[in-house]
Amino acid sequence: MSKPESLLIVQLALGLGAVVTAVCLVAWALAPLAGPAVLGLWGVGLALIGGISWAWARRLHRSLAAIEAQLHAARTGVAAYAIAQNDEGAFSALHNELHHYVRQTAALRADLQRDRDQLSMAITDIAHQLRTPIATQANLIELLDAANAAQTRAELVRQNTRLAHLVEQLILLARVDTHTLSQTQAPIAVDTLLRQSLAPLVPLVAARDVTLAWHVPADLQVGVNAKLTQEALINLFKNTLEHAPEGSTVTVTATGTPLSVVVTLTNTGAPIPAADLPHLFERFYRGSQSAPGNVGIGLAIAQGIIAASDGRLTLVNVAEGVQARVEWFQ
Repeated sequence: MSKPESLLIVQLALGLGAVVTAVCLVAWALAPLAGPAVLGLWGVGLALIGGISWAWARRLHRSLAAIEAQLHAARTGVAAYAIAQNDEGAFSALHNELHHYVRQTAALRADLQRDRDQLSMAITDIAHQLRTPIATQANLIELLDAANAAQTRAELVRQNTRLAHLVEQLILLARVDTHTLSQTQAPIAVDTLLRQSLAPLVPLVAARDVTLAWHVPADLQVGVNAKLTQEALINLFKNTLEHAPEGSTVTVTATGTPLSVVVTLTNTGAPIPAADLPHLFERFYRGSQSAPGNVGIGLAIAQGIIAASDGRLTLVNVAEGVQARVEWFQ
């Protein structure tokens, strides 16, 4: 009863005891012959006041101890919900609010740990991906002489271009992971968006002798960040073309509904192995059908960019071959 939260209960009990004592004294003065009965009532009254006050203080301390225990458990990473405390009253509401706070704190702690793990993994992966072109350039420089100057210079330019592209892709991937992509969006014709995305890959289309079956309405529009979305579509076109058989047809379609705009890229290549399907959008994952030199970040970047623009990307096996499906919800 020495805790500050018990002070009001003690003061109330003393006040009630004083009132009962005063009433009993007045009754005794008015009816001296009833002294024994008044004394008994006085004792019963004080006992009731003391018992009720003690039970009240004990319940108060028990509720506060439970909340203290929950906070202590939360500090050690335990966010269990004590259903026994979910009764009526102010402490129940406090307990429920505290439980929600603890759960949110635990979720934030888990997100922080996941971000730390991802950052550590990303640094390791980036170092690994950059090591190869840097080592290649160092070897070329070491072997450089007058006899192979032209050939070595051309190879150095190629490696430097590859390194610059890789750095740009890694920076873009970092922006995807940290959710710092630009959210600026504007309407653009889907046909224009797809053609601009395909333009850098025209040499690849020609090299593989691929025919494009184009089914994109000229008046269909979508609201996205055009520059970022082109980065995603370039990766999807590149993936689709690299896995299309030489001399085959790649079908590009776009449709619009009141709910969404859907774009599909379909080739007639071999189906994606079942073992690779769950990992297609993981960073630095290279499936059994990956093209030489593929570092495994193109699909991860594409998914992050499309998700940031209220879209969804899926890659599935279909009857014709393999289909990449992008859906932007309006």
